[in-house]
Amino acid sequence: MSSISTRRAVSNTNKFSGREWFYEFREIGSYFDEAACKKVSSKLAQRYAKLTKDWNKELNSEWLCRHFMAAKLIMAATLHINSMYFAEEKNLRVVIPYLRYYSILSLLRAVCYTLPEQNWENGKLIRISHQGAIDGAFEHLCRFQKELSLLMKNEVLELKAEREFISYRAPSSGDVQIKEKNTFLQLCTLLAEVAQFNSELMEASLSKNGNPASFEFIPGYAASIAAFEIDGIYFGDSEDAYRLDYLKRKHPRLANIQHMMTEGHVEDFFGAWHSGDDADEIFNPDENWGVIFDIP
Repeated sequence: MSSISTRRAVSNTNKFSGREWFYEFREIGSYFDEAACKKVSSKLAQRYAKLTKDWNKELNSEWLCRHFMAAKLIMAATLHINSMYFAEEKNLRVVIPYLRYYSILSLLRAVCYTLPEQNWENGKLIRISHQGAIDGAFEHLCRFQKELSLLMKNEVLELKAEREFISYRAPSSGDVQIKEKNTFLQLCTLLAEVAQFNSELMEASLSKNGNPASFEFIPGYAASIAAFEIDGIYFGDSEDAYRLDYLKRKHPRLANIQHMMTEGHVEDFFGAWHSGDDADEIFNPDENWGVIFDIP
């Protein structure tokens, strides 16, 4: 039995919007009422069913990659947010607009990876544009509550503009025009939870409709994540290759995002950014993993 199967077997569930969920949401119920969440979950489950009723090895491989990437992006957002707090403490203000925006962008991409309307296109979805991620994620959030979601979208566009302002204009006045972001952490948490919300519905649909004979991970799909080129420069990630091979061998069946965060992967993901020095003035990536999401 894999660690993913073990966690699923021992996990408690929580009732929300007429369903049982593995994850205990912190913010979704604060932003959106349960009736809206129930309506969205019902319609999204119907859209997932169109896929899972015709499930095959290709779809299984694609969606394993989608959820694996979404899990990594939530961890990446967590790393960026904690780096932002450290930068604030050290008066390293020039990086704060970057870290805020890329935290949000990572989470928007994670949401998009869980949506059936976002086409995989042989892995091109991994390179979804900034505007594509913003539009795709907020099109989905508008299904919960349109007016509030549009206000949140404007907040994200402000973060994007502030990052570009610092990057491209190099203002002589520094960051005096960069505004306080009092709801930033709540928005990050909400986006991570929406990705988890989607992934649990997909997992439930697969459990109901999927053919177990198709629970297989085709190796070529893993290669699109663990080895790739950017502008002609090759990058290979042996750690990703190892984790994807674990899924192929031990758990080639789609799971929700949180359950795909194995303890070993989480420790290695954050540990890769550790300096080896435990001095107080050094950033420690192993602190505050749960700032926006219950990372195991």
